[in-house]
Amino acid sequence: MRTTSHSYNLHNLQNEPFQFLVIDEATQLKEAESTIPLKLPGIMHVVLVGDECQLSAMVTSVMSAKWEFGRSLFGRLSLLGHLKKLLTNQYRMHPSISLFLNHEFYYNQIMDAEYVKSESYEKSYLEGEMFGSYSFIDVADGREEKDDDRRSRTNMVEVAVVVTIVKMLHQGNGRNPKISLLLVWYLSMRPKFFTFGKR
Repeated sequence: MRTTSHSYNLHNLQNEPFQFLVIDEATQLKEAESTIPLKLPGIMHVVLVGDECQLSAMVTSVMSAKWEFGRSLFGRLSLLGHLKKLLTNQYRMHPSISLFLNHEFYYNQIMDAEYVKSESYEKSYLEGEMFGSYSFIDVADGREEKDDDRRSRTNMVEVAVVVTIVKMLHQGNGRNPKISLLLVWYLSMRPKFFTFGKR
């Protein structure tokens, strides 16, 4: 079962009742939404998999947020003192990236797997001292401008910097790399990046 929206379709299946339910990304699921898969007949054991230090469920209403309607079932059970099992090995991040997260959020309980400490994780995809496993780039010349809707703001200098870096990654990698862009202002920038993404 991948999402609660997919779990609704399970009501139409003529299968034997499920006894075990695993909800992944459980901290991103509002408590009320958890009732959808929990109402499946026959469920006797539930495992919630999630991370309270990562993204929580999205609530756009200020009033709903105030009354904690965005709280997950995972979060409520944690507040009530139910036992949580922390997975203590991470297999994705370069150690220099996990160092900060481990110290600030996980009280140094997370261990870097041997794989992420290997030479393959030391590869530099961009030339220059400023490009390591992560970089902070100060775009001092940029200026925010209001969009046509007068609510959103964009900074086209920042957009140009991101586009340049992605182009450098494509040119320097020799093949089509897989690139993820984490845009905290994604909704306001979507039209610009949609055009860029088609190139």
